[in-house]
Amino acid sequence: MISTINFQEHPTNRNLKVFFYSDTDHAVHFEGLLKEQSIEFEKQIDAEGDQKIYYGIHITHFNEVKRLNYLTIGKFRKKFIPDLFFRILLLTISILVLGLAITGALISD
Repeated sequence: MISTINFQEHPTNRNLKVFFYSDTDHAVHFEGLLKEQSIEFEKQIDAEGDQKIYYGIHITHFNEVKRLNYLTIGKFRKKFIPDLFFRILLLTISILVLGLAITGALISD
């Protein structure tokens, strides 16, 4: 099962939430946002396991850090339809179908 949530409870400290990243670029950006907002954190790199980078954040900052996490994910997300031609084609077809539906509704009255 694919999990898109990259934070969890700390295994031993109930006052911390743990955010984790597999990609170094994501982790560096997230860490920069934390420093920019002056939010204290603990950092650990799992050198022996899956190479994930973990950040422990106190729960008082959880909502703010969750927003920074989503900003980080959004910065590196891939476009749903990466090819410009297909995006324009989809938009054109959608507008055409919507126009036909509106025209049909107006004519049927």
